[in-house]
Amino acid sequence: MQKKIGEWLSRKDNFCGKFSFLRVASEQWKKERPILVRNYKLLLMCILFQWVHNLATNLARFLHIPQRPLYDLGFALIPSIDSNFEFICDVVFCLCILMTIIVWLSPFFTTKHSISSVGMLSRFLSVLVLVQSLRIVTFVMTDLPGPSPRCRPDHPWYNQPRTMTDILWRSCVGFLSHGCGELVFSSRMLIVVLCMMTIARYGRRKSLTVYAVALSAVYGLLMISARREYSLSIFMAWYTVPLVWVVYGSNFPDELTEMPTREVPV
Repeated sequence: MQKKIGEWLSRKDNFCGKFSFLRVASEQWKKERPILVRNYKLLLMCILFQWVHNLATNLARFLHIPQRPLYDLGFALIPSIDSNFEFICDVVFCLCILMTIIVWLSPFFTTKHSISSVGMLSRFLSVLVLVQSLRIVTFVMTDLPGPSPRCRPDHPWYNQPRTMTDILWRSCVGFLSHGCGELVFSSRMLIVVLCMMTIARYGRRKSLTVYAVALSAVYGLLMISARREYSLSIFMAWYTVPLVWVVYGSNFPDELTEMPTREVPV
């Protein structure tokens, strides 16, 4: 029996030797498990809060009354793009998400990383919940008329919640929804700026940070050009998310898989 176990372990080592990234991922997972055990309640609460944010968003959309869009300096300065090219906004949004996922999974593919993926996810979701809470307060207090043509009842994509079932269970995920009434401040810009902050903090290359900042700026301009958001909504997301990120980081340090070595005084 012991001989068979030894042969199996030997084959496993040879297999992991050929695919070194599997060995690195396996070792990283052993370091991540204790952190996941400590943080799983926080992660579950953050995930459940997405339903609360979804509920508040649908309620704001239900109460929204279509009106003439307000004057916006961004609309006056930035020309509008054709509706056939609005998909570029969604492409940039997906690129930001993809870059963040790559940075999040990077500890599983490199041995020179002491940051925990679970710690990254905990920080991302915690800041997301805090900023979404501020967002709920702002769009419940003030209902701005939607600037997009899809916020008009005669538009084929106008699809506001109409029943209690819609308010409770209709999804408001990213670019998959086309609602109006919760514009202060932009939910999509919130997520993009949060992705930028995550990449800037945890990305191992400065070029990633440069790309993330550039994509965030381009995305904000595209959203204004597509008339999906007011300049106010974009600007508020740009300063609110970093402020919450910095305050959270100053009070809750990163969870490390390896403690930094300290020099012992002689």
